[in-house]
Amino acid sequence: MRKSFSLIIRLALICCVFASLTGCGEFVGSNDDEVSIGKAQKLELFLSDDNMLRLYSSVSTNESFSCSVIYESWRGEGKIKVRGYTSRMHPKKSFQLKVDGKKYVLERGDGVAGISNRIAMRAHQLAGLPACDTETIGLFLNDEYLGCYNLITYYDEDILGGELYKSYFEDYDNMENNHPLRSLSEKKFPEDDNFSNLENLLAAVTTFSDAKWEQFVRDNVDVEKVASYLAVHDFLLVNDTFRTNLYIAYNKKFYLLPWDNESCIGYNESTYKIGGDNQLTKRLVAVPEIKATYNRRMKELFMDDGILSTLKTDAEKMFESAGTAMKNDPNYKDGYGKYLKEKERFLKFLSPSGRVSRLTDPVLK
Repeated sequence: MRKSFSLIIRLALICCVFASLTGCGEFVGSNDDEVSIGKAQKLELFLSDDNMLRLYSSVSTNESFSCSVIYESWRGEGKIKVRGYTSRMHPKKSFQLKVDGKKYVLERGDGVAGISNRIAMRAHQLAGLPACDTETIGLFLNDEYLGCYNLITYYDEDILGGELYKSYFEDYDNMENNHPLRSLSEKKFPEDDNFSNLENLLAAVTTFSDAKWEQFVRDNVDVEKVASYLAVHDFLLVNDTFRTNLYIAYNKKFYLLPWDNESCIGYNESTYKIGGDNQLTKRLVAVPEIKATYNRRMKELFMDDGILSTLKTDAEKMFESAGTAMKNDPNYKDGYGKYLKEKERFLKFLSPSGRVSRLTDPVLK
């Protein structure tokens, strides 16, 4: 009898906590079991009551919690955690999911369902870079609809090989002799504390003469990949990745990879710098081999309509898959009009009549 009474009290406390979380905006979901997500894929996650409480109270921690996963042909167990400092303070949170050793990011997508990021990733893929696969999903957590998300398959160490770093530097000029400042760089894989290759790159960026730097680039940088990355990045006007989301990969040679391209296609275009706005990209685009390859790739990919028709077709499918899921997203019911305006703007930008870059001259001189 005492145990039964204790269980009742415990369940009541759990209900109270969930009520308070909902009231605080910490848990934003739809209780409608019949909610429609249209053509978006359905991803279902199931957590125990205890893990659910811990997940949503983990604002200041980096802890992962066990969950069951159902998605297309997936049926398995995984680990989930809240990701991103901004996301932690947002009613609709982003998550990281790990299933069978693979990492996935559940990007909350804000008002455009993460499609700006999806378009940029797809453009980089069409340009020949190993950018992440993406998919629009409707996310259900313990049968509650959290909304329309962008499912991103994270970079695979087994496929890329070598090393992957995330650099938070805006400008490398003030680094002095600390290469890199460990608190401002993150090694994604392999999971060790060996930063020597990145240190060599940043030492070259900040200390080498022009002639020595140019030779370093010829010997140690994948010119084709870097030029392709910068051409796509500049055509789509991705404004924020050089400061906070610059991914540097190394596999015998250095190259750059896209991440978090939510600001693509003209956001903050008045502040945009062709070829990049930090010391690394400034010095890269000053190298004659990079410049010549960049100009060729910009022409091949965009001026000659190399990938634009395919990119527009893919973008149309992305918006088609996200429409219903966004319309019924409990976080954006009042902002669905913004989604439709962004859809119109994106597709116009990629259409034959709108394929004029916002850049006055997208070719480096």
